[in-house]
Amino acid sequence: MKKVIRAIHGEQGSALIVTIMVLALISIVAFSSVRSSTTEVQIAGNELQHQKYFYTAEAGIDHAVKLLEEHFRAANAAALRLGAKANWNFAFSGNDQKQNTSDDAVNRDGDELGSYAEAAVWIDNALIDGISYRITLWNNDDSALGGAFNDDRDGMVWIRSDATGPKGGGASIQMLLQGKSDGQVFSDYTAQAGAGAGKNYTSNDLNPIVDFSRQL
Repeated sequence: MKKVIRAIHGEQGSALIVTIMVLALISIVAFSSVRSSTTEVQIAGNELQHQKYFYTAEAGIDHAVKLLEEHFRAANAAALRLGAKANWNFAFSGNDQKQNTSDDAVNRDGDELGSYAEAAVWIDNALIDGISYRITLWNNDDSALGGAFNDDRDGMVWIRSDATGPKGGGASIQMLLQGKSDGQVFSDYTAQAGAGAGKNYTSNDLNPIVDFSRQL
């Protein structure tokens, strides 16, 4: 009878040990699951933040292209009327378009000759949802055409958008921007109305207008 009682007590001790081991295993699995879930949440948060940086940099490019388009047309209007090619020379003086100011495309190390690696600042500290972006622009190396870092000869420039956030992350987008335009000197216009010889504005019209006092 004593032996049976001892056997029962021994089985109770084994069951307790097994129960403790199962609980410990369950605790480890639960802890691992929680830790894994926390890591996945952090990864998802970082990915979302990175996407915000990227899209902010992309928005900066769109902003800059719209801004530069207006300046490009205005700066090249006179040259196009004379039949010259459009260029980006205006852009190397920065957004203020004034020489010898802090946003110019000049070498920041004091080299007055400048270099193709030095950029002009066009947009600085623009904010979108707490993320700032900076737009810089510099000439591509067209020295083979006789140009310099601030003398565009091929109508192409580099533009970069750098987005940075409060957590130290960021994203950059860089692209080659080409400005094209076709200009024609007015004296080359051959469709001038009239019956004069040569039919252009430098020749005599059949009935030229000489009185401009009356407006129709």
